[in-house]
Amino acid sequence: MKEYYTGIHKKVRGWKRRIKQINKWGEDIQVPNIERFTQTRARCVYRRCTIAPFYNAKKKHPPIWFYKLIIAKFITAYNTWKRVFDDLGIPYDLQLWLYNPSFIRSEIVCWKVDEFNQRMKFNWESDLAKSFPYDTFGSKISLSDFDWVLADEEHVHFESDFDYADIAADDLLNDGYVKKVQRENEVYYAKRLGDIWIGRRKNL
Repeated sequence: MKEYYTGIHKKVRGWKRRIKQINKWGEDIQVPNIERFTQTRARCVYRRCTIAPFYNAKKKHPPIWFYKLIIAKFITAYNTWKRVFDDLGIPYDLQLWLYNPSFIRSEIVCWKVDEFNQRMKFNWESDLAKSFPYDTFGSKISLSDFDWVLADEEHVHFESDFDYADIAADDLLNDGYVKKVQRENEVYYAKRLGDIWIGRRKNL
């Protein structure tokens, strides 16, 4: 079975330096890319935590205590982004995407929508009945101020790509993939890797 994400098993040196990097990164993501967002063809703007040694070609998720620091910076940025997009006057849907267990892929993302208060609906929202893992991600982080929707993180192969790759449907099904169809009737095969928790701040 292919390993898509790995944890940090070797000792990571210089955690104090990593924390300083997190603090600097947290400052850098405070202001969204409004210039890009206002472009006609733009669908969204987003930021991820691209700190080494985690966000490399082969992604590695950090320990949970470090992930909580990342989440806290995302929440601070979320509050700033919300004020900026409110002032911009363009309909938007601002979200936090928290991944579990592939923590390092988490992001803050703002989608352009057609109407105010409209919420994006994604094909990968999950049918599973799970509760948000406050005990895992919580502590002093204000995650209860958000409404959370569970989505599936999946590894995907499209049937239209089979002619260009050494892939067969039977092999994918035997490896635990599930056949699915998109709204445009495009067939693809997906294998669930973990959770994506999509959060929006509640109207308090």
